[in-house]
Amino acid sequence: MAGALVIICRGDLGVLARFAFNIGDVMILIALVFYALYTALLRRRPACTRSRFLAATIMASAAISTPLIALELATGHVAVLTAGTLGAFAYLAIFPSILAYFCLNRGIELIGANRAAPFIHLMPVFGSIMAILFLGERPELFHGAGYALVLVGIALAARR
Repeated sequence: MAGALVIICRGDLGVLARFAFNIGDVMILIALVFYALYTALLRRRPACTRSRFLAATIMASAAISTPLIALELATGHVAVLTAGTLGAFAYLAIFPSILAYFCLNRGIELIGANRAAPFIHLMPVFGSIMAILFLGERPELFHGAGYALVLVGIALAARR
């Protein structure tokens, strides 16, 4: 977690002292609670194939999201469908929604939730790497320090 904080704070941990929550932060915290529950309860999933379980999870998520989408549409927030937005939707549907959950579910199945949990700290690592590759962010010393801390933490947590 220290490595993720170094990356998120851009090497300045004083940022945490000046941090103020906004609605997006609260939404992320709520999502993390549900993610933790999902991860912890995954070992109790019904006996069915991985793909059937993932399909049921996606359908349940879509059902839960439907009222929020209706609210968004009712308030006039309509996504403009362009090639870029359709590409973004396709990317989100394939990589973080399907492939990542197949990998997460399998990883938890193999090593258990407690040993798999530290892998969530790879999110800021990959996010910052993609920002460097695709958005022109400059690699900084704090990136390397954060990556090293995350990888060492995962290695320590994942060993028997």
